[in-house]
This record gives sequence, C-alpha cells and structure tokens, in this order.
Amino acid sequence: MNEKTKESKFLDAINKYAELQKAQITQEIEDYKNTKIEQATQQGLQDAYDLIRADIASRKAVIVNDLAKKQLELRNGLFRERQSLADKVFDQAKEQLLAYTKTDDYTRFLDRSINEIKAHCGTAQCVISIAPSDEEKRSLIESIIPDAQITVDPHILIGGIKANCPALGILMDDTLDARLEQQREWFIENCGMKVV
Repeated sequence: MNEKTKESKFLDAINKYAELQKAQITQEIEDYKNTKIEQATQQGLQDAYDLIRADIASRKAVIVNDLAKKQLELRNGLFRERQSLADKVFDQAKEQLLAYTKTDDYTRFLDRSINEIKAHCGTAQCVISIAPSDEEKRSLIESIIPDAQITVDPHILIGGIKANCPALGILMDDTLDARLEQQREWFIENCGMKVV
C-alpha cells in the first residue's frame, strides 16, 4: 500500500471516528436536552399544580370564612328575634302584673308574704322594702310586723316585698319583679327557641 492509500485510510478512520464521536455527542446532547425538557415540564406541571392547589385552598378558606360570617349573622339575628319575642311576652306579663297590683288579690298576696317573713324572722328586727307604688300598704305591714323598718326601694318596679333580717342572716325577696325574672330564665330555657 502506498502512502496515499494509507493516509486516505487513516483519514477515513479518523473521519469515521470523528463522525462516530459526533453522533455520540449529538445523541448525548439530545438525551440531555430531552431530560432537561422533561424535568422542566415536570417542574412546570408541579408548579402549576401547586399554584392551582394553593388557589383552591385560598378560595376554599374565603368561602368557609364567608360561610362562618353568614352563620354568625344568622345566629345573631335569630338571637335578637328570640330576645325581642321574649321581651314582648314579658312586657305583656309586666303590664298584667302591674294591673294585678291594683286588685284585692294583690293585697292578699302581700299579706301572705308578710306573714311568711314573720314566720321566718319572728321578733327579730327586719327591714322591709316595698315598691314606691305600694306606699299605701305600710299600714298592712305594720299591722303584721309592728317593729319592722319599712323603706321604699326604687328598684322594685312592679310590687311585692323584700325583707332583710341581719340578726338572723335572712334575706328574702318576694317581689313580683324577682318572680317575673325567674320566669324569664325558665322561659328562655324551655320555650323551644334555642339558637344553636
């Protein structure tokens, strides 16, 4: 073989090797590019999924918050309505009790209350408190408990009496105001208008 043929074969071998190397490097670059594109695509999808999930969570939180506010507003509205109805019922009851204080039955009620106080306190010194509207009932109290100190209590709005016997540690409240307030508590508990 001559020199040129050897040289030609050598150059062909180098070119073949270079082509092979080029093809291999091109394939590696293509594989690397495809891997990076796949990774970027996956990362992009994950980022988009995370964004969507975060947006959904944010929207859900807003909806839940709005719902909670609406429920609170409704509960407060129901509570106010229930309170308004109870107030109307008890305003009517108060009016009926005020009318009752003008009857003979009320005088008999006071008589029983005073006798009950006397039964508990005996001859001990007592302070009897009455409503301003019951000023004319002083003589009834004095006829049953002559030694009682009688005071007008502006906090008794309807009628009835309170008794305080400090020596015996007895404090009795037999006012129509207290009885009505006890009924209010019972009414709220048992009227079936609970706000939950």
